[in-house]
Amino acid sequence: MSLCAFGTVPPGALATPVPFRLSVSVAQQEKLVKLVRQAEIAVPSYYNTHTDASNTSSLGLSRDWLVDAQDAWTSGEYSWAAEQKRLNRFPQFRINITTSTTTTASNPGSDSSSNGDGADSESETFDLHFAALFSRNASATPVVLMHGWPGSWIEFGPVLDRLAARYTPDTLPYHVVVPSLPDYGLSTRRGELQRALTMEGAAGAIDGLMGALGFGAGYVAQGGDVGAIVGQVLCAKFEACKALHLNLYFMSADDAAAVAGLPVTPAEQVQLGRAAIWGSVGTAMGEKFIEWSDNRFPLPLNTILSLTSFYWFTNSFGRGLWAYSFAVNRIPVPFSLTKPFGYSSYPIEVSAFPRAWAEHLYPNLVLYKTHDKASRSQRDEVFT
Repeated sequence: MSLCAFGTVPPGALATPVPFRLSVSVAQQEKLVKLVRQAEIAVPSYYNTHTDASNTSSLGLSRDWLVDAQDAWTSGEYSWAAEQKRLNRFPQFRINITTSTTTTASNPGSDSSSNGDGADSESETFDLHFAALFSRNASATPVVLMHGWPGSWIEFGPVLDRLAARYTPDTLPYHVVVPSLPDYGLSTRRGELQRALTMEGAAGAIDGLMGALGFGAGYVAQGGDVGAIVGQVLCAKFEACKALHLNLYFMSADDAAAVAGLPVTPAEQVQLGRAAIWGSVGTAMGEKFIEWSDNRFPLPLNTILSLTSFYWFTNSFGRGLWAYSFAVNRIPVPFSLTKPFGYSSYPIEVSAFPRAWAEHLYPNLVLYKTHDKASRSQRDEVFT
């Protein structure tokens, strides 16, 4: 069945999103290929030739990996046009969402007005992009899937394909909404030159999107990386978010103190050691598609080139760094002690959240699942 069959917006929607297709001009594609071809790769040295099996080290990517990537990008072995055609199989939309949040002090240059009690009411308007599979099943559960950085919405392509292969629009048990998070890729906001985006602002935009699609009575959120933090804010501050599932949890100092001394398994201890190393030296950006992945099953080169091309063509590399402004993006802890919470633990994740810690911090934990790995078939499907 064509994926287009899943593109009918539910009749209860409060707004009408505009259908959207990716369309990067041939001139833009050729310009990027020309820039990559002209890029000079450093001459061989100890620092760019002595790497581990993943082709990285504490000094970044290997020279050989960069040479191979440049060759694939410029020889025609990799094609953005082919990737764009594949992505346009998925129903995609754009929609304007205006949110209103209450803050104790307004940001400089923001559109805000006092509500009379010392707080400010602040309005933001977002132009959001999202992909979706909509169901005609009256009992379908709305689910929003939120990506991280330097990933994007297109990482969820295999999920959408699997669901479309298993169900029809009449039997699909979910409405699956996959947004480009605010300021990532194709999602933008007005006034972005005047103020920083906050996690609360991003969460408000996602909640507004789900409400506009007719899911204001309740939806479930899933997030990883940046999406995990946005998910925590959704769960903490928005009633319509009824449950949360994460595959990444960032520990706060209070969390760490609360779980100190709790038993962990040997496998979890290995994860904690890896997470400590990542927290010390792993938060730069250059080689993260490789270092942040499960290197037993490395991402195909085409995957990395597609994700990189997507951010280049949408001119959003700079905007995508907003989540690293931690001064305005503190994580609410706890995000909820009553709403159902699920967690999936993967062995090569950059952060660790042992089962005993999750159970201690969140008595509302309803699912904790340990995975040996993401299946190879799933990883290979991302871009084929």
